[in-house]
Order: sequence, then C-alpha cells, then structure tokens
Amino acid sequence: MPQVEHIVFDLGKVLVDFSYRQLFPLLRRQGALIRDAEDFAAQVGLIDYEQGQITTAEFLQRIDTLLSAPLGETTLRKVWCDIFTPIPQMISLVRRLRSQARTYIISNTGEIHWQYLTDRFALPELYDDAFASCEVGVMKPAADIYATAEKRFGFTPAQVVFIDDRHENIAGASSCGWHTIHHRSYGQTREALIELGFRIPN
Repeated sequence: MPQVEHIVFDLGKVLVDFSYRQLFPLLRRQGALIRDAEDFAAQVGLIDYEQGQITTAEFLQRIDTLLSAPLGETTLRKVWCDIFTPIPQMISLVRRLRSQARTYIISNTGEIHWQYLTDRFALPELYDDAFASCEVGVMKPAADIYATAEKRFGFTPAQVVFIDDRHENIAGASSCGWHTIHHRSYGQTREALIELGFRIPN
C-alpha cells in the first residue's frame, strides 16, 4: 500500500525535455546578442512572463526587439515551442501510476509553452489536475505555490510526494512538509516511488 496518495510532477526535464541548442543560434543569426539562457531570460523578462506579469504579446515583442531582423509573432511562437521533446519512459511511468494515486502537474512556465505542451503531448491524459505558474502568479520554490496546490488539489503535506529535477524546488516543497523525490533519471525516480509503496513492474 503506497505511503502517499497523491503525486505531483514537474514538467520540464521530468516529463518533457527541452534545449535551446537550435533556438539561440537562430536568434543570433537574426541579430540577437545572447550569451546564455540566463542572459536571454533577463533580456526578455522570462520570469515576469512565467509569473503572468506580462502578456504573451508583450513577451514575444521583447524577443523581437532583440533582433535586427525581426521574425514576427507567428514565427516566434513556433520557434519558442520547438525546444521540446517527450521523455517516453517518464510519461509511461505516470500512466502506470494513475491506477494507484491521483497525479498532478505543476510547472514554472508561460502561457505559450503551457498551451503548446498541453495540446502537443496530451497532458490532460496524465493528470487529475494541473496548473502553470503563469496562471497563479507565483513560481516554485515559493511556499505560496505549494499552498495553492494543497488547496486546489485537496491534499495535506503528508499525503503527497513531489517529483522535480531542480534542487531548490525540492527544498521548497520539503520545507512545506511534502515528501519529495529529486529527479535525476527514470530509474532513480522509479526506485524512490517503489520505496514509497508503489507497484512499478519493469
């Protein structure tokens, strides 16, 4: 019998992978001066966008203003979403767990990515409920996002395990009393879930 009844998954780097390997060279060819992901995020206000503080139109305009040869909203939407690939083992794992627990997703992400991922990877088939940071105005690891999840999803800290790839997000959930699994690989996460009492055959 599982020790917990609810499982909350992060999305990026847990259920879907992402990479800027193609995006940044494209933007640089259009004239953008981008050093790395942190520099890009600062220049376009990515954190503001992922907290719902600026609109999608404003966010895309900020990207376009980096370019000496602007791409326009339609192209920017496409290239901004082309960074994702699924992680099949993890998606299969969620499907297998759904008969044993209620499953949820909490993601630090903006409106474009949230809508795209929901449709492209049929996310509603994987969860009982979900929300993105842009919808609630707060991001992991802030305590308010975990409190929001408890209220919306209807569980107590002792009833839930949270799976995320980022140490700071795991620490935030732990400080709220949640069970946690710091995701590094499918195998490691599977073993941690088995230790909590879940049945996950090979």
